[in-house]
Amino acid sequence: MTSKTPQFDRALDEYFAKLELDEKGGQWRTCRFSGNEFYVRPEDIEFYKMMRVPLPTLEPEERRRRRFAVHNSYNLFKGISAYSGKKIVTIYPPGSPFKFYEHQVWYSDAWDPLSYAKNIDSTQPFFSQFYDLQLAVPRPALISDISNVNSDYTTGSKGLKNCYIVFDQSGGEDLYYHQCCSNDKNCIECWALDDCDTCYECKLSRNLFQCFYCEMSRNCIGSSFLWDCRNSENCFMSSGLRNKKHYFRNEYVGPEEYLRRMQEVDFGSFNEVQKLREEFRQLKLATPRKPNWNEKSENSLGDFIWSSKDVYYSLYADLCENVAYSEGLANARDVYDTFGGNQTERLYEVSNIWDENCYNVKFSSHVNGCRDVEYSDFCNECTNCFGCVGLDRKQFCIFNKQYNEEDYWRSIDQIKLTMLKRKEYGEFFPPEFLPFPYRVTIPMSYAGFQDLENAQKYGYDTSLIPIDTADEGGPDEILAETLPDNIKEVTDEILSKVIVDKNGKRFRYLRQELEFYRTHHIPLPREHPSLRMAKWMADFVIRLRFYERMCGKCGKNITTSYPPDAPEKNIWCESCYLSYIG
Repeated sequence: MTSKTPQFDRALDEYFAKLELDEKGGQWRTCRFSGNEFYVRPEDIEFYKMMRVPLPTLEPEERRRRRFAVHNSYNLFKGISAYSGKKIVTIYPPGSPFKFYEHQVWYSDAWDPLSYAKNIDSTQPFFSQFYDLQLAVPRPALISDISNVNSDYTTGSKGLKNCYIVFDQSGGEDLYYHQCCSNDKNCIECWALDDCDTCYECKLSRNLFQCFYCEMSRNCIGSSFLWDCRNSENCFMSSGLRNKKHYFRNEYVGPEEYLRRMQEVDFGSFNEVQKLREEFRQLKLATPRKPNWNEKSENSLGDFIWSSKDVYYSLYADLCENVAYSEGLANARDVYDTFGGNQTERLYEVSNIWDENCYNVKFSSHVNGCRDVEYSDFCNECTNCFGCVGLDRKQFCIFNKQYNEEDYWRSIDQIKLTMLKRKEYGEFFPPEFLPFPYRVTIPMSYAGFQDLENAQKYGYDTSLIPIDTADEGGPDEILAETLPDNIKEVTDEILSKVIVDKNGKRFRYLRQELEFYRTHHIPLPREHPSLRMAKWMADFVIRLRFYERMCGKCGKNITTSYPPDAPEKNIWCESCYLSYIG
């Protein structure tokens, strides 16, 4: 097949021909950010050749940091729409240089992204020119699908109805303070759930119904404080259960005794639940666990890898093949260094969330249904576009300017050749040109990348975020510490009160929230919702590292994501773990 970019392809072939590889066919490199040595595997080099990109200059974890730093997924602000002039909810903090429209407007035909077309200047650096285009083209105030119903205070979401403060959610109804989940209903304060109904404070679980304070569990009903349980019903404060009913503190007690004991537990008391939370924490630390949470995966290294093959150094991959250095993928094939997406193939250095159906996309963010797209942002169902922002169903565009096919390829050949010579091509967007201050991005929400000093050194904007200090107090303000201990003692009067938590943050309870607590005997939470939600993420490490340890049962050598000094001491090999759970 005749090359459409002959000059670029010749230069890239010369680049690969000059690579000095070791006896295995790989290469050790030095990260230009951290200075750490990292190894590019032979299979990695074959992938880069297939994708027609040079080798990376950053170690895998710094590439991961950079992808995550594209997103503000968990912080909402008030700002002025550049379209209507109205004050609206947005993911862009005060002082942001970016223009934003109401998301309903942005996803409509009310404006024309091609009207912002620019000519690229080959004498100037690419990334600064692209950043100028990003500043000029409006962005959606919220990354929220227009199909959402009565769910204005959400972002990174689609398919929602009656949801409030919900982030990174695909499908759901009647959700509050909920994040990183899909297809859930009637849940409050949950994280990383799939297909769950009527749950509270549940985490990293699937197919739960009427479960409370459960983690790492699946297909469970009517249970509380479960850890690593499956197909279990009516169980309390237990771990490692499989196909069980009526277990109380990991002991089978039968239906009548189970009911009697459960009636003695006052789940509506805040003080009592605090004691149960501590008991649950100790239970989790003591329970044997396997080196990782991978399942039914072949030749894979990572965590939470399910039904996949040849997945390397990745986090959260389901039904994937030949994926490396990536996270949050489903049904992906031949994908490297990509965050988020479903039904994707041949992607490299892409940062999405719920976007899907992309093919041969490189160095882009928030691209959905795109094919043969590079260095683009917020593009939908585009083909053969380069350096574009905000386009919908376009092809043969460069910097939002329409070209005919012949002129497009002639220009692309020259642009990519120039970028390759400058060592720009092959790099994701630099930290100094990312859309959000580092402190509101995903790396600051999870453990692993909260090293602000290093982030600043690498070029990220680590400046403090302005806070609205307007006085929210008044006669209806009460201290959280004075709230009734038991939900039974709470009247509707609480809905008119402003609650001040121990950190001085103010919040209110919603009527739907209060009714949920009353129905399921849950005490009123005492902290601001943002702090409660942050605690879920704080324990989850997104910087992937692996350690050599010995099985805590048989002494066999294992590779695990738990460091030797982790509080979880009972890390067992797969066979010992399987014997334990029966």
